[in-house]
Amino acid sequence: MTLSSSPEDRAAAAWIVADELMRERTGGRPRSYGVWREATLSRTKLTGKAHILVEGFAEPVFKKAANKKKSNHGPAGHVGEWLWYLLTRDLPQDPARTVEILTPPKAAVNDGGGDGLIVYREDGATQGFSFRLWEMKKYTGEANDPSGPIRKGWTQLNDKAQTYLGMLSWGDKLLADDTREFVGGLTEQWVDEAESSGGGVSVALNTTAIPSEAFHLAHEHFTTHKHPGALQGLVVAIDDLEGFAMHVKEYVWTAL
Repeated sequence: MTLSSSPEDRAAAAWIVADELMRERTGGRPRSYGVWREATLSRTKLTGKAHILVEGFAEPVFKKAANKKKSNHGPAGHVGEWLWYLLTRDLPQDPARTVEILTPPKAAVNDGGGDGLIVYREDGATQGFSFRLWEMKKYTGEANDPSGPIRKGWTQLNDKAQTYLGMLSWGDKLLADDTREFVGGLTEQWVDEAESSGGGVSVALNTTAIPSEAFHLAHEHFTTHKHPGALQGLVVAIDDLEGFAMHVKEYVWTAL
C-alpha cells in the first residue's frame, strides 16, 4: 500500500490517524475525545481540567515528540502500527471469513507483547476460527534497505510468539462462548503449529525504500508454521514517514 504524496491527501490521512487514535485511547467519551476534537478543529488551546484530562490520553508517544529539541523516533513506529490497524480494519470482508477480533495498537510503542492480533470466524475451519499474530516494524534508514527490520519481525515471531500470546487476557472482554473457547487456546495452537494459527509482518517505510522483494526469505527466519496461508506480509510506503508521523503528532497535540 502506498500513500499519495499530495499535501492534501497526506493532511487528510494524518488527520484520520490522529482522530482514530484519540477516539480509541479515550473510548470516544465526550468529555475527553469530544473536547479534544472540537478544540483541535477550532485550533483552541485547552486549559484547566480539560487540558489535564486530554493530555493524559495524548501523552504516550507524543509528548516527547512535541518537544522539538529532542529527537524521538517513537511516533513513526506508532503511526506505522496504526496504519496497519486501519488498513486491516477497513478491508472488504469475505462473508466466509469475517473479523471477530482485531486488537488496536498499544498506547506506547515499547509496551511488551505482540503488536497486533486478528481473529477470524471462518467457514470450513476445523475450530470455526483462525488467527494471525502480527509484528510491526518501521524503516527510515538512508540505505533504503528494509531487510533488517523485516528479518527482525520474523525472528521475533519465531522466538517470542508463544510468550506474546500467553500475555493476552480476555477476562474483561464480552465474547461469545465459542470465541472465548478458541482464544483461550491461542498459545496451544501456536505451539502445535495448528492450521488455525499464523503470523504476519508489516513494515512502514519511505517510498524511496520500497523493496523489489520483501518477504521472500520469511521462511528462513520463521521456521515453524508451513501450512498454506500461515505467513502474510504488508508494506506501507509513505513519502517521508517521519514527517508524516510528525503531522499526526501535530494534530494530536494542537489543543495542548
